[in-house]
Amino acid sequence: MSGDVTRLVRWLKRARPPRAQLTRALLAGTVAAVTNIGLLIGAVALLVESATRPGLRAVAGALIVIELLAFLRSPLRFLERLSAHRLGFSAVTRWRRWLIATVGRWDYSRWQEYAAGDLLERSLRDTDELQDLWLRFALPVITTSVALFLGDFVLALLPPRGRWLEFAFIMLVVQVLSYAILFANLRVLVQLDHALRIERSAYLAAVVELSAVTPELSLLGHDDFAAERLNESRLRLGRCELQLGRARRRSNVVPVAGGVLSLAALVVARPHTSPLWIVVSALLAVANADSLSVVRGAIDTAVAVSAAADRLEELDSADFTASSGWPVDATFRAEGLSLIHDDVVLVEDATFTLVAGTRVALVGASGSGKSTLLRAMCGLDRATSGHLSVGGVELTDINEEILRAKLAYVASEPGLTRGYVTDVIRLGRSSARDAIIDLQDLGLVTDETTRWDELSRGERQRVAIVRALVTSPEIIVLDEPTSGLGGDETSLVLSLLETSNATVVIATHDPRVIEWCDDVLELADHHIRPLSR
Repeated sequence: MSGDVTRLVRWLKRARPPRAQLTRALLAGTVAAVTNIGLLIGAVALLVESATRPGLRAVAGALIVIELLAFLRSPLRFLERLSAHRLGFSAVTRWRRWLIATVGRWDYSRWQEYAAGDLLERSLRDTDELQDLWLRFALPVITTSVALFLGDFVLALLPPRGRWLEFAFIMLVVQVLSYAILFANLRVLVQLDHALRIERSAYLAAVVELSAVTPELSLLGHDDFAAERLNESRLRLGRCELQLGRARRRSNVVPVAGGVLSLAALVVARPHTSPLWIVVSALLAVANADSLSVVRGAIDTAVAVSAAADRLEELDSADFTASSGWPVDATFRAEGLSLIHDDVVLVEDATFTLVAGTRVALVGASGSGKSTLLRAMCGLDRATSGHLSVGGVELTDINEEILRAKLAYVASEPGLTRGYVTDVIRLGRSSARDAIIDLQDLGLVTDETTRWDELSRGERQRVAIVRALVTSPEIIVLDEPTSGLGGDETSLVLSLLETSNATVVIATHDPRVIEWCDDVLELADHHIRPLSR
């Protein structure tokens, strides 16, 4: 099995809905499919029966059955759609939670890899499509298959005379062969769709790349280079589109061929019976074509969803198994720490210890790597080498939820500051401090009904500091928290931080902040060294 189909099967298993919802949806879909076929066949069969055996008594029983099917068709279809809707809603909810939980654990470096695209928006669309694996692929295939094979079974057993068993067997063989061809072509379609997406991306990349240099090439008299380069990419894209179109046309032939072969089976078997059963068997053969078209459409859905599964596979991360709690001793230690970003060495073989409850200023020239170091100290970015630990426990071993409650980080440019005060400050967490009082202590008079829309940089920084304190962390790491504040506001921030009794690490250029700290670490020439006071 190819990698693309293997991925599709893997996501089909992962996207499997709860058993109870799946059972209800399968039952509703199967009954609705059988009712549709029964109504189609029964209505025409009733006309034939009434023409050959006139009189109300002759057709009364069949008429009652047809009326019941017609009456039940709408509520059955409604039940089918309601079950499918519940299943789809459950799938969307599940996979949106998975998406946020997955990308929410990424480190800063991985987020930067996707910084050029609307990652979350695109991924949300992909998780929406993922529900179609069961909703518009597995469910239609299963319910249609049950309806088809049930029709074969009924046809083989119920007619009173004639060679119907042979005809039913031929119908079954045609159906099995049609399924085999459709699903064999599914593998080809998924592979060709994957190749087409790669070539389309390459073509768009070539267009963007050449659009930037074509004016210069034109001035140099080398327009032909750009045209030749783009033409090569266009030709590859065209070949992929042509191959995928051919594969789709092959699939389109299968339902028609299945219907024609089923009708031909009626001639081959030559059952001798009443006109009624001849009509019933012919209509079942026609229903074969319609049912195979449903399966063909389901396969198109699977191919389309394979693209979403492919993209989501790139986002998937290994299971997070960190389970250690927060240590009693909150002493922070870095050993042999090295940080390299974009092939530039920022920190090399650094070792330092931050005793619990101390206040430490991190200084250094702009661009020296202070922000990268702070993110690594918070477990938000991966270190190139070395160890970061709290109380002897590696950061990577501490449970994520506990780590984020006990080790807080305030970025130099805080975000998520629009909305109601309670939502902005708590972010869904339980509060260990009175955030309204903390905001007032920083000069921001609010209440829980206040809604923030446009805050200044200084206001955002103060809000972010209060948000970091809300869980009463034992270590607080801040990146230039007072750069947008005046002298009085800076004093208020330092006073508030003192009330936390936490270890405070501040990257700063502000002399007042440096004076407030107990120790000073300087990052210069890739090394970290303490400065004397």
